[in-house]
Amino acid sequence: MFNKSKTILSAVTMAALIVGGFSTAAVADQRGDRQGPPMFDFAQADANADGKVTKDEIAAFHSAQIAAMDTDNDGNISEAEMIAAHEQRKAERQARGVKRMMERMDANDDGVVSLAEMAPPMDRGDKMFDRVDTDGDGAISKAEADAAKEKMSKRKGNGGHKGKHDRKGKHDDN
Repeated sequence: MFNKSKTILSAVTMAALIVGGFSTAAVADQRGDRQGPPMFDFAQADANADGKVTKDEIAAFHSAQIAAMDTDNDGNISEAEMIAAHEQRKAERQARGVKRMMERMDANDDGVVSLAEMAPPMDRGDKMFDRVDTDGDGAISKAEADAAKEKMSKRKGNGGHKGKHDRKGKHDDN
């Protein structure tokens, strides 16, 4: 009996660590934080909304996440359940990203993005083209394109963006 309890406790602990890692990544994605995510989603873990999180609230938060993964309620997390939970978090991150993109691009705030709103501003495209066309011959060679791609990927670990510019003229240096 003791070994069975020990095995269950080990499985729950492992699942908590895995779920904790997934929730941490999701929180980092929500915040756009590139310097390291928090250990848990504070707002969700603060069960009584008092602005403080206790050890009991954190434990309850993680237990609820683990329980939510166990979709067949058998007390175990199968590989399929873990994959489904991961895919759900991935879809939620993508939905948040699309929502942010729509908010940036919808210049007239009508809730949809027209083809005109999707087109880059004329001067922006020209400036970007001129930056990549390093030899100034009016064409971008494969070598110039590769060099530009490499330069963007090396920028301070923030996805190649110095700051986010939206179509509404705002600048966000998150």
